[in-house]
Amino acid sequence: MDEPFQLEVACLPPHCPVTLRSTLCSEGNDLWESFSHYVSDERGRVNVSKDDSLGGSYIGCEPMGLLWSLRLAVGGRQNIRLRKKNMQTPLVVDISLFDGHTIDNFNTQTALAMTTMERWYMAPGVRRIEVRENGVVGTLFIPPGPGPFPALLDVWGLAGFMEHRAALLASRGYACLALAYINHPELQLGSGMGISYFQESWKLLQSVPQVSADRLGLLGSCFGAAIFILMASELPDISPQCLVAINSPSGFFKPGEGKYLEKMKRLLPEPKLDANGHLMTKDAILAVGIDLERSLQAGGIQCPALLIVGEDDQCVPSIESAQRLEAQMRAVGKGHLVTKLSYPEAGHLIEPPYHPVMRCSTFIYPDQPVTMLWGGVGKSHAAAQEDSWRRILEFLDKHL
Repeated sequence: MDEPFQLEVACLPPHCPVTLRSTLCSEGNDLWESFSHYVSDERGRVNVSKDDSLGGSYIGCEPMGLLWSLRLAVGGRQNIRLRKKNMQTPLVVDISLFDGHTIDNFNTQTALAMTTMERWYMAPGVRRIEVRENGVVGTLFIPPGPGPFPALLDVWGLAGFMEHRAALLASRGYACLALAYINHPELQLGSGMGISYFQESWKLLQSVPQVSADRLGLLGSCFGAAIFILMASELPDISPQCLVAINSPSGFFKPGEGKYLEKMKRLLPEPKLDANGHLMTKDAILAVGIDLERSLQAGGIQCPALLIVGEDDQCVPSIESAQRLEAQMRAVGKGHLVTKLSYPEAGHLIEPPYHPVMRCSTFIYPDQPVTMLWGGVGKSHAAAQEDSWRRILEFLDKHL
């Protein structure tokens, strides 16, 4: 999924307007689609890696635009994130070529040509093992070969459990435990597990025979990142070699003993809605301000930390949290351990590369569905996903 592809069209008349359309049917049977307008060159060819799209779902030279600009088709469900649950099957993307610059009614037209791509999160030989041990719930992905491998704990935010990033990291050589800690039917506390649960998960990962126990790292998004910052800073029995935190709210929330959604709702005033009726929680969090009793003190971090920030994050104050963490580390002489990547016009949901950009989607807050505004502007957010993933892999390679 993180590898770019080259798409070329040949055997067209010179200077011929055409439309390329990509479609994907999700596991929930939702149709995703994207389209772009091109004009063939004097040889009758289109090269998506080099040529500009003149219109459609994106404009300009975007080699992977037909993936990151995928949107839910009109007439179907809307505001649903594309969440791959079965890592042992690929995402299947069909790409079709149409005559002229078309914007709709594709199903009534005959395609000039078609091709199909399989996009995999799991490389051949990667092993997927469900984990249900000592109360820990998750999925362990192990790279091909005997090991021992460097390893990561991988946790997302309050939206719940996802495996795709862990599977992709295992495809890049890291044993990776995708950890469930909230909104999972097999958890003892569905509204959010406490810190002792993460300590047990750390010990479990260390005990895996194929894992190099002295080469462990933490990679988290949103509230998961805040939990990992606390672990690295305040728990003496947790000694990661490195930490990656994506859009963390750590400057404003200190994870405690679970029930995070309920606590979040009690702490926040009624969040405001934008003009489209989308929930905006960042401003509500900023209105409450920093409470030193409940915000993280990150100065205890002993390992290199990579902070990834979307400057258009509308969910949590990730910019302010990263600045606060940097200041705390500088205050204790550890500023050199922190690397911050800040991306203009990138939102909250910074995924691995080429994942469809989602500015808003349905979210359970805390017990009712709302449409959450995540932020992010198409092309800029897609570029942030691609660049940050490359930088994450470089960071992990250096420190693990």
